[in-house]
Order: sequence, then C-alpha cells, then structure tokens
Amino acid sequence: MMSHYSKPYQHPLFWFLIYLTIHLVIRLSFSQTLQLDDAEQLRHAQHLALGYPIPQPPLYSWLSWGMFQIFGTGLFALTLLKYLLIALTFWTLWLSSGYLFQHFQTRHLAILSLLLLPSFGWHMHQGFTHTILLGVAITTTLHALLRLELHQQPRDFLYLGVALGVGLMAKYSFLLLMIPLLLAALTIPAYRRQLLQPQALLVVVALLAVTLPHLLWLSQHSSEVFPAIDQKLQIQSGNAAVERLYSLGHFVIAALAFVSPWILLVAPLSFRRFSLHRNRKPAAQLLSRYYLVVCLSVIVLSLFLTMPHFKVRWFHPLMMLFPLWWLMMVERDEPLSKTVWKWISTATLVVTLLVVIVRLLQFTIGPDLGHYSRVNRPIMESLQQLPAIPSDTLLFTQDAFLGAHLLAHYPNNPISIHGNHYREEPFRQQHSECLIIWDNDDLFDSTPAEIEPQTIHHINSKIAELTYTLFWATVPIERCR
Repeated sequence: MMSHYSKPYQHPLFWFLIYLTIHLVIRLSFSQTLQLDDAEQLRHAQHLALGYPIPQPPLYSWLSWGMFQIFGTGLFALTLLKYLLIALTFWTLWLSSGYLFQHFQTRHLAILSLLLLPSFGWHMHQGFTHTILLGVAITTTLHALLRLELHQQPRDFLYLGVALGVGLMAKYSFLLLMIPLLLAALTIPAYRRQLLQPQALLVVVALLAVTLPHLLWLSQHSSEVFPAIDQKLQIQSGNAAVERLYSLGHFVIAALAFVSPWILLVAPLSFRRFSLHRNRKPAAQLLSRYYLVVCLSVIVLSLFLTMPHFKVRWFHPLMMLFPLWWLMMVERDEPLSKTVWKWISTATLVVTLLVVIVRLLQFTIGPDLGHYSRVNRPIMESLQQLPAIPSDTLLFTQDAFLGAHLLAHYPNNPISIHGNHYREEPFRQQHSECLIIWDNDDLFDSTPAEIEPQTIHHINSKIAELTYTLFWATVPIERCR
C-alpha cells in the first residue's frame, strides 16, 4: 500500500498522525484536570481485576493499568493511551479500505469520514474511554473478516477471533455489530465457505481465550452489571402502537445524527452515483447485508419493544461503518470528480480546524467567555499548593472525582475514596493522622460533617467569574476508619 506514495508525507496516515499529535498536545498543555471518564478509569485501573463495578468490560482498565506501570499514574498515561487507540482505529480502517475500494480517492474519503462524525471529530477528544476501544475493535473486526476472502491461514482465523474478543472486552454493545455482521457473512458464499470450514474453530478458540475469564466473572456478578444496563436503556414491552412508532422514529433520528454532518455533505454530492446493485464484490455485499440485517432486526424489535430515548453515542456499533457502505455504493470505475473531492476535503479541513480552535478556546479563554467546563477547574494546581504531606498520612475524601486526582498527585499515600481503599498494603500500617480533603464542586456533596471550623484550611483559585476552593483538615486517624 505504501508503494503508491513516493514520500511518507504524501500518505494520509501521516497527516492523521499530525492531527492526533496536535490534539494530544492541546490536552496535556493547558489543563491537568481529568474528565469524568478518565477519573473513573484512574480509580479502577489501580489494580487488575476480571471485572469492575461498572457496566462495562475490563479491557480498557487493563490497558490503563499497563500504561500506569510504564508512565506513572496520571493524565499523560490516559491521554497517550487514548490517542494510540484512535491512531490504531485510523490505521485499521485504512487497511480495511484496501479490500473495499478500487480508488485511492475513495480510501481517502473513507478515513476522512471519521472527522465529520461528531463522536470521532469532537467527543473522542472530550471524554470517551471504552467507546474509543470499541471503535478499534469495529475497524479491526471488519479488516479481519475482509481478509478471509483472500487469506485462510490459521493466523487469519486467530486474528478474527482476537478481534471479536477485543470487541466484547471493550464494550458489551459490540454484540450489536458482531451478531449482524457474522450473520451477513454467512449469507455470502465467499465468507460462508471460510466461516464453516474446520479451521474456523480457531476463531472460537481465540475468542474464548480473550473473553472466558471475564465471562466467568460476569456470570457471578450479573446482578450487579445487568440491572445497571437495564436502568440505562429502560427497555419496555407491551406499549401502544403509537409509542412503538414514536420509539422507532427516535431510533432513526439518532442513527442519522451519528453520521451527521458527514451524510449531509456527502449524500447530495454523490447521490446520483448511488446504486445498490452495481457493486457485486463480496465486500460490498457484506456491508449491504449487514445493514439489511440491522434494519430487519430493528423493525422486528420495534413491534414488541420501545425505549424512551436513544443517545447518539450508543450508535457506534451500528453506524460507524455506514460511511464505508455509502462510499461503496457510489464508487464506480471512474473516481468522483475533482470538484466533489475538493468540496468534501475542504469542508473536512474547515471542520477539523474549527474543532482545534474550539478546543484551544475551551482550555484558554473559555471561562472568560462564560463557558466553564470541568477541565477548567484547577484541581491539580490547588493540590500542588498544599503543604508537604508525609507518605504515611491517610488521605480521605468522599468525592470520587477529586479522589482520582489525589491518586494521581500522591502516588505513595494510602487513599480512601468514598469508602474504597486504595494501596491496601500501606493501609495495614499504623497511621497517626488523616487528612480529609474536599472542594466546592457542586456536582458532589463531599463536605464532611462535625469538623471543627478552626481546623479547616482552604485555597481559593479564581477562574473568570467563578472561584474554586479546595478545603482540607487534619483529624485523628479514628475519624477516617
């Protein structure tokens, strides 16, 4: 694939690497405050476990733990992991495009499409964790399945099994891609021959090797995980026909929102070339039948079930491959006109630059403009102003978000966060005192009771019109038991 480009900077992945590096530098340069998802990962990834008390699989937390062992606990390790995974998503999508399209122009449009999907162009930089790993699993699974048409070595079947396993260990919603995609593949002779031959047992072996330990844990903790998922989705049955139709309409709107503004730009410019029957390649049939299975499944389920709402970010497993399918339906022997290519590439560049500018404003003058986000809270800067704390002092907080920052800033101290003890070995030692820490964050009610006012100290930090206050008080160790 590289032979098409005489110099590295001509390859689109080179520019995507520059793009990701810019976003990484922006995130690390202007604020050390964590986003909520990163704070959650920082707490859970303090140790390895087969599962965690969240309705998500553990693989992202395992990767975070590994990064902490190499780079230390904190924002840098989490941010580097995030952008390495996003880079891997672009790379595997590029590899998949080699099996899907005949023109390099269409391959370029395929990876550019991610920049015009809000979940990738914006939300990936703002706070996703498990969803980022889900994106890698989706593009890797597609690549592994497409390879089976031409390559049938044992490693190719193992590759598909590992990709499916990573998907299930990234996010449970990966099933929404895995099941329809495999069903679609079984309807196409080129893939059915490979998936039903004896070597295909290697797919199952690799899949179970990746997922079985967690699945055993899940079978023992289903009462903790599944109710949380059910509470989030709020699936209902027995509703009136009007409510079912209303729910189906919301599903369609959310699905289209996931691929906007990409579809709003590309569809009008390429609709005349659209054909469901012109491209007979097995790869094209795979994506077409995947969406046929998805549509039929949604219609059947809508006859019996409803959901009160659909969040756009839930549509990763269903709609992430939609731009690839559309581009396959509009690709012909002759590439798109230079005018259409210029419109799409220019619009993508403009949107990408706007996202970079908005992120810079968010971190710099956002509060002065009245846009005050969580990353503007100077939590780490305030912690740096605290007096030196002995490493055997127990740090205590009821604020899970603040507690994550304590774990990053005080790597050697035992810490108690909302009743959860971290760094268990130091907890077995005798402590002479406990430092209770809280702040004025309205999101968490973490102000401790029954502390003498004269023992409370605080640091005020002014951010535009708002004041962030960090409080602390030293109390006898018995108070924190």
